[in-house]
Amino acid sequence: MSNLTASKADERQEGILIDVKLAAVKVFKGSNLNFNAAGFATKAGDTASEKFAGLAMETVDNSAGAAGDKIVRVWVEGVSSMGCTGATQAWVGQDVYAVDDNLVALAATTTNDVKVGKVVGFVSATEVRVKI
Repeated sequence: MSNLTASKADERQEGILIDVKLAAVKVFKGSNLNFNAAGFATKAGDTASEKFAGLAMETVDNSAGAAGDKIVRVWVEGVSSMGCTGATQAWVGQDVYAVDDNLVALAATTTNDVKVGKVVGFVSATEVRVKI
């Protein structure tokens, strides 16, 4: 690749909130999302070959379309409340992993360990604050 010889258009994003192409699914505002093996955002789950994408900023329904027909805005940084089961104060400082598009868990209770982030606050046995 060669050096620039003129100005170029900048498609820059802040990187905290990004637009990603959505798989042929419906996602709800606040849901955890993964990138599937094809590179599209989809509902998070404990799924082999998927990587955590972030949290949906909005509800988008692409269930009647083809993968990539719609985009979803995704938070990729920050701290958010997430559902869980059996959390304690001892979870603070530990990594959590996707169970589904609503729940996270410790690695010992998931199979594929799709890392979501680190627990930075304990709210209750069913809610923790996670830094993604």
